[in-house]
Amino acid sequence: MSRALAVLVGVTSLVLAAWPARAAPSAPLPPRFAYLDVPPPSLTELPPEPTREGDEYPRRAWEGFPSGGGGVPFCRGSAFGVGHCGDATTGATVGAGLLYRVSPYVAIGIDASFARFTSRSTTTGTAPYSHASWIGLLVRGYFLDRGMLDPYVETGFGQAAATSGYVDGTTDVRTESAAPSIMAGAGIDFWLGPYLRLGPALTYRIAWISDVRGCYAGTCTTYGVDERGTVGSYATFSLRATVALGREM
Repeated sequence: MSRALAVLVGVTSLVLAAWPARAAPSAPLPPRFAYLDVPPPSLTELPPEPTREGDEYPRRAWEGFPSGGGGVPFCRGSAFGVGHCGDATTGATVGAGLLYRVSPYVAIGIDASFARFTSRSTTTGTAPYSHASWIGLLVRGYFLDRGMLDPYVETGFGQAAATSGYVDGTTDVRTESAAPSIMAGAGIDFWLGPYLRLGPALTYRIAWISDVRGCYAGTCTTYGVDERGTVGSYATFSLRATVALGREM
């Protein structure tokens, strides 16, 4: 009996000794990096703020622009004599236009200009005058589609008219002309806000005049332009304020 007990104890001891070796090995722990135990360095100063991007001023579909400035007339035909074109000198001009910008680089629309020139005449008892006008279609080309500057060139085709003369007492003596005309110009605008630009413009308008009407006390006769003379063209230097509306481009 004691021998059997001794055998049982021995077998039990062998089983218990072999049991840890048969157990599944545990998963190894992941390696730990030493730098994770080091505290982050203190910030001595904050990084600089990102620089602000410049205003882009996107172009808009519709543009309307009043303008004002000065003009210089150029004569065709006989220029001298009281009430004739040669007596006219620089004067004030006003204008207005409306454009539809079909793309950031091209716009089409209408334009009108009115000029009132002063006179050098010193004839006693007379009140000389001279003025001209232009209205027509306008095509404008731009160079930039973003940014504060907006330079452009433009051309157009329309109708020009000019009148010069004098009033002697109650008698009005004048010369009138009207003819097809073209114009060309250039300018540069500066964006002052999302909807407003301001800038100078230089424009030249010239008409194809062949004859004029000379009127005296309400009775008018047709003359050749070389006989009577008239303002055949004029240049303007103006300041334009443009209001831009509609969708961004």
